[in-house]
Amino acid sequence: MLVTGGNSGIGYVCARELARAGRRVVIASRDRAASHAAVERICQDTGNHEVFPRTLDLGSLAEVRAFVAGIEADDLRIDTLVCNAGIQVNQGPTHSPDGHELTFAVNHLGHFLLVNLLLRRLVEDAPARIVVVASGVHDPKLPTGLPDPAVADMDTLAATGQAGLEGWNGRRAYVNSKLCNLWFTYELARRVEAAGLAASESPLSINAWEPGLVPGSGLVREYPAPVRLLWNTLLVGVAHAVTRIHPIMNPASKSGRALAEFALDPALRESSGRYYPSHTRWQAGASSDLSYDEERARELWEASARYTGLSSEDSPLA
Repeated sequence: MLVTGGNSGIGYVCARELARAGRRVVIASRDRAASHAAVERICQDTGNHEVFPRTLDLGSLAEVRAFVAGIEADDLRIDTLVCNAGIQVNQGPTHSPDGHELTFAVNHLGHFLLVNLLLRRLVEDAPARIVVVASGVHDPKLPTGLPDPAVADMDTLAATGQAGLEGWNGRRAYVNSKLCNLWFTYELARRVEAAGLAASESPLSINAWEPGLVPGSGLVREYPAPVRLLWNTLLVGVAHAVTRIHPIMNPASKSGRALAEFALDPALRESSGRYYPSHTRWQAGASSDLSYDEERARELWEASARYTGLSSEDSPLA
């Protein structure tokens, strides 16, 4: 089971609980030292020593390809891929080595390429599942305190994270990237089904999962010190209280365990192309109206394939 961003936050808790369940776990993240430290803690806590760190910078397409080449060289069996890693950039726009706005590059494009490069391996090892960690902030009907999504053409989105450079807003770039997570999940599920890659006897399930608001995560690392202090201390305590009433705000300990349970649940083996939000207590629910726009999802897929140079040698869906 491969967890991106598994060295901290809900990704770390998820990886730990997967290891506690006796599964072999790969933690993939950009911070090599943090990943090694996370693996040591998980091995100590669980007694499972089949937990391994691997370096993965989702902001670099070359690094994603190198990461998958290492998986192939070691012939690692992957039957579960949890696309959890994500960033929110406060000052920007900042661009990836490939020239894409960094939030879009990490939160969407790197995972798009990773999934496609691992797809044949996942199909070979099926039954398998892909879990894309999404966010309720993509839905303007929810009172998240963040801007509504605003996506123009895909080239502008990839370059700026939003509809244009004027009045650039890192929070909107984050919201747009989480909308992309839903477009990607639904389009991937449709294409896998159309290509006949998910046979009933060996299904490949693809779903989006939403953790709720999780104070204490690394998303505000670039925010001013008072905001970071509030996020990492006071709101963590609030989350522990609120989650008992309604799981729209949760501590990482609860969301991470729920993510691991979702990744392991045999009842979800044949569920695909669905959204599991925290406010429904992680039962299948509805995402935003815009997230179901198949034309925009198709545009995003085709643009992402072009940005990543995806070929038929890379993916059966190219």
